[in-house]
Amino acid sequence: MNLSFSKNQEPLPPPLHVILASQSIGRKSILEKLGIRFRVAVTRIDEDAIVDDDPITMIKRRTKAKIEEVIKHPRIYTLSEEAKNIVIAADSMAVVGKKAFGKSIDREDTKQLLKALMGKTHTFVTAVTIVLLNGHTEAKRWEKIEKTKVTMRKLSPAELDSYVARYDFTRFAAGYAVNEAPWDLVTKIDGSYTNVIGLPFEVILPILRKLEVIV
Repeated sequence: MNLSFSKNQEPLPPPLHVILASQSIGRKSILEKLGIRFRVAVTRIDEDAIVDDDPITMIKRRTKAKIEEVIKHPRIYTLSEEAKNIVIAADSMAVVGKKAFGKSIDREDTKQLLKALMGKTHTFVTAVTIVLLNGHTEAKRWEKIEKTKVTMRKLSPAELDSYVARYDFTRFAAGYAVNEAPWDLVTKIDGSYTNVIGLPFEVILPILRKLEVIV
């Protein structure tokens, strides 16, 4: 078989390998809706061990820890040595003042978390880090923060019990998921809707276009 190229035909560039350093259902759904081929890398980072008095700093540190875990252990996370690897990591929380609301541990904890947010407006914050690797060598890094104002109505005790019983919200930051569980708990979103899902289009689309992952 003749594999030679004519003068007008160039070899195809090496493929891009996209790795999502997150188990988040919402983040996976965002990349799937964009039609991106990717795989999930479940890191060994204990997010709960990373704390800070400033919520934004804490979210940034957690995101950075996920990224560093993957790029420092390329063989464990099976990064390609020949091709370009794009690693995406993110962390999200609801923030009120200096208090951050992450994932709940059980249904009762979810209820207490939601009670603290209902009837108020909070800021849903996502820190995103995207790293481009040529093989195992870092070539470029983007670090962004997106903030969205989310307003919740106050549920009655019966409504709250029904809400918590119907869905498993221990999987989601701040005890709710606007895309997974349609409900009238959230009455207003001022800013990026996809940010509240966990991976804001406003941040990732310009970067992924620049990297030619999407058109």
